[in-house]
Amino acid sequence: MSKNQIALFEDQLAAMALETVKAEQTGAAFLSTKGGSLTYRGNVITDNKLACVILAAPVERLYYDSRYDPTKIVGPKCFAIAQIQTGMGPSPSVEKPEHSTCEGCPKNEWGSSASGGKGKACRETRRLLLIPADSIGSASAVAAAEIAALRPPVTSLKNYSSYAQTLAATLKRPPLAVVTEISVVPDAKTQFKVEFKMLRAIDDMAIVQAIMARAQGEVDRAIATAGAVNDESGEATTAQTDRF
Repeated sequence: MSKNQIALFEDQLAAMALETVKAEQTGAAFLSTKGGSLTYRGNVITDNKLACVILAAPVERLYYDSRYDPTKIVGPKCFAIAQIQTGMGPSPSVEKPEHSTCEGCPKNEWGSSASGGKGKACRETRRLLLIPADSIGSASAVAAAEIAALRPPVTSLKNYSSYAQTLAATLKRPPLAVVTEISVVPDAKTQFKVEFKMLRAIDDMAIVQAIMARAQGEVDRAIATAGAVNDESGEATTAQTDRF
């Protein structure tokens, strides 16, 4: 075989390897922040810090009709996930929606929480979809990277919003075009909080384009698979037991 033929054959093998990896990909497993410790599939993350790229942060709404029991894995009774808050409604896989749309739903009203007070019965959060920073060396590496997910505590959602707004105002970039450090740190008021810090911009446009393509695919996957039940070490779904 000539050098060109060998190179072409190697490219074909590389493409086949990538397709094999894609075929084995399932939903993202969730990072946990339980007790202020950042863990993934039961493994503690060193220094409670993770360098990653935030592909997307779709909005989620989760309504559970029972109190949290760590010994019993149950899914939410009603749930929704979408790229933006406007026009959200229950996922098609919800058997008995609480309302036809999130807006106007009694469980989405202030003061509806079963525990009393001014809170809502339906929890609003974000599902951050992440890939590790060491998986963006090439477009093919991005396509094959393992996806993880993180739901920041409600008290840390503003931290993410402020971070995304700061990136847009100062760098004119979305989170998917930079490497972010996510850390879990002690907090006097809430025990712990999740913080976000930019480590560096991603300047290779081919890699950014690959990240954009992966981001859209993972958001579509998250929306399509919302609602299945799993445990903390399993694949990511809306019913993840991260109610802490």
